[in-house]
Amino acid sequence: MSLKSLSKTRWTIDANRVAVYPYGISYILGTVLAFIFAGIMLLYMKYENGSLAGSILFLVFLVVILLLFFWHGNTYVEFDGSRGTMQKKLFGFIPVKTVPMSELFGINVVTTTGGYNYRMFSKKDRYGKGVLVSSGYSKKTDTHAQAFVEQVVPVIHGYLDQYGNAVDGAPEPITSYEYYTSIGGSYTIKNRKIGLIVFGILFLAFGLHEWVDPWMKDVSTLQKVLVIVVCVAIGLGFIHAAFSHIVFDTATQTLKRTSPLGLGNKSILFTDFAGFQTIRKSTNSVYTGTEIHMYYRLPNSQQQATIMLQMLKSSKQIERFLEETKSIMNS
Repeated sequence: MSLKSLSKTRWTIDANRVAVYPYGISYILGTVLAFIFAGIMLLYMKYENGSLAGSILFLVFLVVILLLFFWHGNTYVEFDGSRGTMQKKLFGFIPVKTVPMSELFGINVVTTTGGYNYRMFSKKDRYGKGVLVSSGYSKKTDTHAQAFVEQVVPVIHGYLDQYGNAVDGAPEPITSYEYYTSIGGSYTIKNRKIGLIVFGILFLAFGLHEWVDPWMKDVSTLQKVLVIVVCVAIGLGFIHAAFSHIVFDTATQTLKRTSPLGLGNKSILFTDFAGFQTIRKSTNSVYTGTEIHMYYRLPNSQQQATIMLQMLKSSKQIERFLEETKSIMNS
């Protein structure tokens, strides 16, 4: 088995048991570090002229670090259908997390910088960090990712259904709205208008300043023009977003997106609604928020499209927004 194949998600599916190995990248990192540490060791022995005991201690330290990386590649998440539990085992033998399947919500996709992976989320924190159950992928058409979705996810979700995946209790009726402004039968998604306008003005002001009395003296004319164009474009983009709106009109049973310049305007019937999707965004491993998208069917077509409704951070915020949106569409 090659290192490249080891870096991908591995899984085993047995009777009433699924085990996934999502940390295969640790094998690659361990191999790279092995060559780096070997070079460091050779340089140390050649130029430092250290004692034998010191060299042995340094070698032992490097070996331990490498073993930790390789052992981490053996970490797996086990879904035991007979016991009804999910258990994560560090290094393949140390249980570090055990969760009853009755408390699990399901597997969802999480986007990262330049790619995506899959994580298991709990009912209590269904839009939180989750538990990693796959390695990272860069292409939506990745055949290995498709195989994971087709072969592994349905089996695990079958276990969740078996142990009562449905959330207990009916949601409380919505009587007031936190994320919508209601006027008659129209509900407009609130946006951070003031913040967007402020950022837009700041970028426009910087671009104007660089045009009239530039701070950047030692740059070429082309570079100066590029800075001005980028600042103006970003500033206008913020201001345009501030005055763009998404409105749910219950009278016409239509979702409408409108903007001052008419860019990206849409009109979608409630009957074409095809579901919601949440996409957790991270930049350099730092969580930046979760996008909430609505899928809808295109008229006279079998294809679907998506529109982003909102971006929020906490699970409670996201759940509340979805509850309000569903309440509006069902009214």
